[in-house]
Amino acid sequence: MKKHLTVALALLAVLGLGAGLLPRPALANGAASTRNILLGIGAATYLIIQHNRVVHQREAAAAAQQAAIAQQRNDAWAAYRAAERSAHQEALANAELHKELAFEKSVVSQQQRQLAALHVGANFTHVVATSGSRGNPQVVASDGLGWGTL
Repeated sequence: MKKHLTVALALLAVLGLGAGLLPRPALANGAASTRNILLGIGAATYLIIQHNRVVHQREAAAAAQQAAIAQQRNDAWAAYRAAERSAHQEALANAELHKELAFEKSVVSQQQRQLAALHVGANFTHVVATSGSRGNPQVVASDGLGWGTL
């Protein structure tokens, strides 16, 4: 019995509350209707503008990211080209150094052949000028590796 009473009270409460929520005929107030329509249009316009702003911000961020990636790619290519030019210049400089070294080696071998033709040893003194008596020469000037005699 207590169950039936609880169910009946709940049903009455729902019906009582529902009676206030039942649809009623609308009052025909032209000014309020126009105002509500204009407020609705304004709210819809505001929401559309905000949505477009967010979309444009996202597109701008994506474009900035793509530009940054393109800049990094261009910087990488520029660095690669600079390294390539540097390697080419270094190769040219090395070739010039090899030519110079080969020339110096040929000069040294020519001088060694000339020394060999003179039949002198490692500690030689090439006398340029002497003074003194015939039996006791005194070297005044010399060139070479030896100290000479005074």
